[in-house]
Amino acid sequence: TISQDKLANTYLFYGPAGLGKKTVTDYFVRSIFCLSDKSNHCDKCDYCQMINRGTFLDLYKVGDREVLSVDNIREFLHKISMSNLSGHRKIAIIYGTETINLFSANALLKTLEEPPANTTIIMIADSIANLPSTVISRAQLVKFKSLVKEDMKAWLENYKFSNEEKETIINLSFGRPGVALRLMADDLEQFKKSSSFILKMMAGGTFYYMQAIDKWFEILKKEYPGYKLYELGNLTREYLDLFEVFLRDILWVKLDRPIVNEIYNKEINALSQKFNQQSLINNLLLINKAKQKLNYNISPQLMWENLFLSIE
Repeated sequence: TISQDKLANTYLFYGPAGLGKKTVTDYFVRSIFCLSDKSNHCDKCDYCQMINRGTFLDLYKVGDREVLSVDNIREFLHKISMSNLSGHRKIAIIYGTETINLFSANALLKTLEEPPANTTIIMIADSIANLPSTVISRAQLVKFKSLVKEDMKAWLENYKFSNEEKETIINLSFGRPGVALRLMADDLEQFKKSSSFILKMMAGGTFYYMQAIDKWFEILKKEYPGYKLYELGNLTREYLDLFEVFLRDILWVKLDRPIVNEIYNKEINALSQKFNQQSLINNLLLINKAKQKLNYNISPQLMWENLFLSIE
């Protein structure tokens, strides 16, 4: 596309988070503006250097740090309607397009129908399920797909993890390298620490976990003194996800299916003696309800206490 100078007016890059949509967009944009004769960027010319510093005047971004409100979208569209400053083309990137509301989408639609001259708009979305069809139909769609297991295995050969750790990384990332990289950022230290916390809670009695939850939130409140209830709750969401993974793995043991968290195979098999299939299903439903409650500004500590008191 770049070498033939056949850029579309609008692109929509979509697919689950962690597949490299932002990385590919960044590479694409640099390659478009690069002053070298090649179709990929050199990272050395003036334009590449300005893009690196965030000072390139014909590159516009919205949604990376701010919400896609009507006002923000209108201001963004006003900027890209102005004349080119650095060269022959402008690039406008809209991050998090899946979060756009109907009013913002309507404000955007007119520009998508009649884009400014020599302007390419790149919309990035984790999902297009809730995007208006009028917005989708105006763009050239580029779907990002999860990697198959064999590709993830080949990629992980570059990293020094045990076979159980690699299998767990693959299972938890669902073919998304970005998710895997976040897991591996500290050599799985945080993941193992969080897993240990959940396992202790599941193995302990009522008195133990009530004490543990009380101590946990006491620490959280000291570390994040200005946080509102929902912000404090969001800090615990990953633990709910992990708790769900452990319960599902215990259910998989019961059903003689392969588990996700192979690092803790032994512990999961031991815990499977404490649960029956129906109680595991009930517990998974309880976690789903708990996740929903976190969206409604309730006390996360109270939610966690009720959750463990309700667990069968």
